[in-house]
Amino acid sequence: MKKVLFLIVFLATATGSITAQTRNIARGAEPGELYIATIWYGIYDPDWGPPYYRALRTAVYRITENGKNLTIQYDANYFEENIDSVMYPFFILADATPGVIYNSVHYYKNWYEHTALWVSFDYGKKWTFREENIGAHYYYPANVEGLVYRTGMDGTYCSYDYAETFALIKIQQITAHEPGFEECDFFSLIGRGFYHTNDCFENYINITIDEEFVFGNVSGLFPDVFRGGLPGEVYIESWFPDWTFKVSFSADTGRTFRHVYVSEPFHPDAFKPWFMSDREPGVFYIIQGYQVEDTDPWGWHTKFCIDYYRDYGETLVDTYCHDVPKGYVNAIEEIGGMEEIVVFPNPTTGMLYVETHGRASLQNVEVFDLMGRTVGAINPLQKLEGCPKGGVVINISHLSTGLYFVRITTENSVVVRKVIKN
Repeated sequence: MKKVLFLIVFLATATGSITAQTRNIARGAEPGELYIATIWYGIYDPDWGPPYYRALRTAVYRITENGKNLTIQYDANYFEENIDSVMYPFFILADATPGVIYNSVHYYKNWYEHTALWVSFDYGKKWTFREENIGAHYYYPANVEGLVYRTGMDGTYCSYDYAETFALIKIQQITAHEPGFEECDFFSLIGRGFYHTNDCFENYINITIDEEFVFGNVSGLFPDVFRGGLPGEVYIESWFPDWTFKVSFSADTGRTFRHVYVSEPFHPDAFKPWFMSDREPGVFYIIQGYQVEDTDPWGWHTKFCIDYYRDYGETLVDTYCHDVPKGYVNAIEEIGGMEEIVVFPNPTTGMLYVETHGRASLQNVEVFDLMGRTVGAINPLQKLEGCPKGGVVINISHLSTGLYFVRITTENSVVVRKVIKN
């Protein structure tokens, strides 16, 4: 049976994002981690050719080490008909819990628009169906573990249990682009108007941004806003009539901006890049998606190139390109050394030991707070007395009680672990 592609909003050639809930790219909970949900490859019907397909696969990609590694976590047949049993990678979302991501799907069923939500607790490999609603609904996973907002014509709801149950908090539908750092903290951009609220838009600030930094709608490409790595930091991406793509940065919640990235002019028909900020302050990415034509069988597959910037755009660290054809096998095993790294005791009152079991060799150990700030670090060459063999010890007794992230760098992987300081 011939299959024609009728929804292309999440192709690798997608031309931009409108809100955080309609993006096919998301930052993960760990520094240096991104997720992309898009069509992986298509094979045309041999008798009919484009736009008819014999096969069309969608995928969830996990990108780690600031773009260096790309793995396919999940893929599905776009032409499956049972949305209740098959999760389609569509709009990808993430909260502050390592390994947790969400997928929001918009589709028509029984002549009505529907929205479904799925959640994964293992970096996108297995998915659990959460709910289906009639009409267009939008989800906002907050920068808080397990906290998700749902908004639609029936009001705004919140969940503190990874979208398992929701409670009404506001009878109005909120319209936002990006969640901030706290509960009910949102940014939005309407035209050149920048909005920020920390009480779900009961009160908000409204600042008009200079046209040097935001233009508006350029052939269906709208400006978008992203939170930075620290409270008060925001990025804005915008297209301009000369087909340049600019990213601007504010450290004072939208009051002043400066350019941190300006592209060369793009041809209007060229593939458009994506922007995404990282959890680490000053780090962001420019991601370019391509369709690579295949001849045997006739179709195409995706390719991604990721520019990795540090220092708020001052330093282009590297560009990583990943060709992902049909039959792609993950070039690097999914953090193969994770089970070989032990962090203990957890919880801890002060001393934290990091051991490597096997071939992994430590290069660096860093501790981050919930805001992404580095609060402790050690070079394994500078070992302290009492270190276990093959590991290091780091003293975090001076830190306040709470949750922290430990990033362990070896010669072939980066592993992030949660620890609780008592």
